[in-house]
Order: sequence, then C-alpha cells, then structure tokens
Amino acid sequence: MNIDLELYRVFYVVAKNKHMTKASQELNISQPAISQTIRKLEEQIGGALFLRSNKGMTLTEEGEMLFNYVSRALEIINSAEIEFTSYKNLSKGKLNIGASTTLTKLFLLDRIEIFLNKFPGVEINIINGLTSDLLLDLQNSKLDLVIFNESSLIDPSLNLKTIGSIKHGFVYNPNYFEDKILNFNNLNEYPLILQKSSSNTRKFLDNLALKNNVILHPNMEVVSQELITEFVNKGLGVGFVMIDLAKRNYPYLKELNINKEIPSVDIYLATNKHLTFACIEFLKLFNEKN
Repeated sequence: MNIDLELYRVFYVVAKNKHMTKASQELNISQPAISQTIRKLEEQIGGALFLRSNKGMTLTEEGEMLFNYVSRALEIINSAEIEFTSYKNLSKGKLNIGASTTLTKLFLLDRIEIFLNKFPGVEINIINGLTSDLLLDLQNSKLDLVIFNESSLIDPSLNLKTIGSIKHGFVYNPNYFEDKILNFNNLNEYPLILQKSSSNTRKFLDNLALKNNVILHPNMEVVSQELITEFVNKGLGVGFVMIDLAKRNYPYLKELNINKEIPSVDIYLATNKHLTFACIEFLKLFNEKN
C-alpha cells in the first residue's frame, strides 16, 4: 500500500481547525489546494470525510474515526522525529567499541573522557575479545568501531586508519632478575610470561622469534597484559608487554636490551562505511592533536 502522508496531514489540520481558512493559514497553502487534497483522499479511501456548510466543516462519522487514528499516527511520527533529532544532536545515542583493555587505556580512555564531558547522554560500551571476532561483529554492525594492532587484516568492506604505534618489549623486575640476554634463543633460559597464542601480541612475538629461528616456550600464558605486568612485578618471570603500559603501572620495571631489535607496531582503527552520528563525532577526536 502506497500511503501519501501529506494527504493525511492536510486532513488532520482541516479536521482540527474545522475551517478551511484557518487550515489554509496553518498549512500555508491555498484553500483550493486543500479542497483538492481532501477530495483526493476521499477518492482514495472511498468515502466522504467532511460535511461542508457555511459555518465550516464537520467530520462525518467515518471521518471522526479516521481522525482519531490519524492523530495518533502523526503523534507517533512526530515523536520519532524528535527522537531522531536527539540522536543527531547527541543528547542521546550509543557507541559500541571493540578493543582490548590495554588499547582502551592507551588510545581510548582520554578520548572517551573528552567525549562524555561534551555528550553525557551518549552511552559507550567497550567490548573485549579476539580481533577476528571483533571485526566480524563490526561487519555485522554490532560494533561501531574496532581498535587493534593487526596489520595483515585487509577487508574492503571496512575503513582502516592508522592512529598511532606502540612499542612492545620484554620487561623484568630488577629485584629478581638481571639482563643477561644476548639473543632470542637466550629468552628461553628465563621464565617467560606471555599472552595466549591466539592474541595479536603473541602472534607478533612468535613471528619475530621465528625470523630468528627460535620457538619461545613460555612458563606462563595469560589473557591480558595487565596480568603479565602484575606477575612480572611479583618477580615471577620476564613478560612481553606494551612498554608504555608496563611503565605506567610500574615505573621501576626494566627493559631487556634485546628490545632494541623489536620493531614498533602500528595501531589501526576500523569502521563500517555507514557511521552513526555518535561514531562520526567520536572519530573527530582521532584527528585532533592531543
């Protein structure tokens, strides 16, 4: 069914005012144009809507019934437009972000604080998980953006942007260990604390070790880099982490000299080609100098 809402809007205004002149003034269209619109609607639904007299226009019984329905429908449409505007001006909204806890601290925390101070009505959800799972959720529009450190993922359906780089490396507590590492093979002589093999950071390290003809054998595997720094601080081993994060939590931790051979890793921001109003505004924070 093809519904011309303009016909019903004109009908509503005429029925509300019960007078053609008043309706013409409110609608800002001529009385003949209004009469033509009403006739068109009556022809479309197959019945009379008004009883016309010198005193004005009175609704028929069927017209009264239609007016009640149209009134409620237009109220719903008006409410929908108001709600849409609230999303557009960011007095309401939702932003779903996929990122690890570590990248959230390094790349999102300050920006989220700025954004929420400006738009406190927007709800922000941070979802953690494997990068492959997060990007799949992004493609399925369950997420608005994903931040990750995996450079080999190329998908034409996503927009990718480099937003920075981070330095990974091995850290240790000098109260428990000394740096006697000369090469990658020596790393296996220390109790290594690494992330699980499914993580991007672990894949990066394993590929780097393989280029040096070494397979690393961790004594402990954990989910997050936060836990690695906790265990390293306790003297339980040498951990591979993002240096900035480790030094932020425990400034006295030391780096192994072998870190000089470990390249920095680019950090990427991925979005769908369709962006919500909240996402568009949030992305502006990545274009500003901090």
